[in-house]
Amino acid sequence: MEEKDILNGICLVEIGGESCAGCHALMPEAREAAKKADIPFYYFDAAEAAALIERWQVQTVPSLYLTDCGVPFASCRGYQPQEILGYWIEYKIQEHKNGK
Repeated sequence: MEEKDILNGICLVEIGGESCAGCHALMPEAREAAKKADIPFYYFDAAEAAALIERWQVQTVPSLYLTDCGVPFASCRGYQPQEILGYWIEYKIQEHKNGK
């Protein structure tokens, strides 16, 4: 995965860690929620994404970001079940489109 992949439109990005059990549990939930919302999902390992972590001021893993052309407009931390993620994605995208 490369940062340039997140530069086209709205997508869901997870920042996680290789030894983080919560990150591995979240990944399939986030991937499926993104699929249902018809947006791309990308995963970045914290150990390999130092520039992204610094720019977005990531403080913990797992962290999820909704981005538009690489710019975050919503974030959440920790494990969330797919159903909750689905509602969160839908609400935050609508809020973003409405200019809030």
